[in-house]
Amino acid sequence: MICKKCGCIIEPEAKECSFCGERAEAGQEDLMTRFVGDDGAREIIAAMPRLVALRQLEDVPQEKDRMLSELNRLQGYFAHIRGKYATLGDLWLMRTQNAEPVLANYTIGGGIATLFFFLILTGFFPSVPWTFFFAVWLGVTSIFYVQAGKAHERRAAQIEADIRGLENEVREFYNRADGCFLPLDYSDPQIIQELITGVQNGAITSFREVKLQG
Repeated sequence: MICKKCGCIIEPEAKECSFCGERAEAGQEDLMTRFVGDDGAREIIAAMPRLVALRQLEDVPQEKDRMLSELNRLQGYFAHIRGKYATLGDLWLMRTQNAEPVLANYTIGGGIATLFFFLILTGFFPSVPWTFFFAVWLGVTSIFYVQAGKAHERRAAQIEADIRGLENEVREFYNRADGCFLPLDYSDPQIIQELITGVQNGAITSFREVKLQG
C-alpha cells in the first residue's frame, strides 16, 4: 500500500507508515490494484535492498572547545556527500507530491471524451442508443483510470527504490565516520553548521543530555 499522507510505500501487513506514523488505510489506487495490480511495481519493491543499520554513536565531547573541533571535523567529512542530502530532500518532496489518481477526474474526463465521440457518431448513425454512450463511457473511464493507477504505482515504487538506495549510500558513509557522536539526522553539513553557531554563541549548552563545559 501507499501512505495517503506522505506517499511512502507501506508493507501489506504493516499497521502504520514507518516514515510518518500515519495509520495504514487502503486508498482508491490500492483497492484498484488489488484486482489489476502492477507486476512492475511489485518487482521494484521486491528488489529493494534492506536499510543499512546504523553504527553505535560515540560519546559526546564534554568540553566546548573539543566539541567545536569535532563538529568542524565532522562537517568537513560529511561535506563530501552534501549533494546526496540535497537529492534526498528532492526525492522526499517528489514522494509527497506523487498523488494517486482520482476516480472522479477520470469519470468526468471520460464522460466528456465519450460525449464528443457519441455526438460525432450519431451524426452518421442517428439510431445509436444512449446505452451505447454509457457503455463506452464506463469502458473509457475504467481503462484510463486503471492505467493511471498502474503508472502511479510504478512511479511511487521507483521513487521509493531511489530513496532507499540513496539512504543506504548516506548510511554507509555515515557508518565510516570516525568518532561520530552525531545522530544521522544531524549529519547534514548545514545542520552541523547550525550546531557550531549555536555552541559558539552559547545558544546550545548541552547535546544528547551532555552539558558542555568551558
